[in-house]
Amino acid sequence: MIGSTFAKTICTICYEDLKPIVEDLQSISVCGHVFHELCLQQWFEYSASKRKNSCPVCKQTCSLNGVNRLYFQSIGDASDPIVSQNALNLGEDPGVLRREVKRLEVKVEGLTSALERNQNDLKELNEELCLCKEQFKEEVALKNEALKQKAFIQELLYSKSQDLDKSNLESLRLQERNMALAKELAALKLVSDLNLDEEGVLKLASFGNEANNKDTIDILKRSLVIRNKSYKELMAKCNLLGRGEARSVRKLEKAKGKIQKLKTRVQELETANEVKDNEVLRALIASKKKNR
Repeated sequence: MIGSTFAKTICTICYEDLKPIVEDLQSISVCGHVFHELCLQQWFEYSASKRKNSCPVCKQTCSLNGVNRLYFQSIGDASDPIVSQNALNLGEDPGVLRREVKRLEVKVEGLTSALERNQNDLKELNEELCLCKEQFKEEVALKNEALKQKAFIQELLYSKSQDLDKSNLESLRLQERNMALAKELAALKLVSDLNLDEEGVLKLASFGNEANNKDTIDILKRSLVIRNKSYKELMAKCNLLGRGEARSVRKLEKAKGKIQKLKTRVQELETANEVKDNEVLRALIASKKKNR
């Protein structure tokens, strides 16, 4: 009975028998452990979520590129009845059955632990998903708030830009008004100030027209015409005032003569009145003496 037992090769991932003749097997080149091709691929997919690939048996670090497929050569048919009968006879051995049961129990424990790990991973993923959803809601709320603030800032910026445009227009209008007033003042000074020298006349004439000599010449011509006209008017007024002054002087001299004559006549009248008063007074005194 003991001689009829033999050790089986199993895949430590699925705990199923390794059948090199009828199954595809792969070996990890780092350590040499052999597994089913499908089991090893699934193991690497599971390990990829943890960002570390390792051998399921010895836990050595490995990669999918370091895996080699195994090829076996066989003699005879795998479905040979003699081989099947031997395997069936061996399968009826209680020791083999116990080992098979133990193997299956170990396999179930491994699958159970893998299921628990998967469930724990699923629970962690669900928790992470809930956290991500909450973070997404917060980010959406923050984004909406940022959009509202952006819209408010854009409206405020638009309003400020309109106010700035209005202020610029008002400033330009005031500058134009100031320039016009300055030009009027310069023209008035050109007309009214006769003591200006040539340099002053040129400065006042070119005020506000630095880049346009034609305007400056036109202003000088108009100013010259206005000054000549004003000069003629002033000379005419001076002549009139001079003649009026002469007439006033002559009238003043005549008035002084008349005043002198009037003063003399007043003195004569005062003297005559004084003589009459004296005569009347003497007559009253004489009449009083007679009455006594």
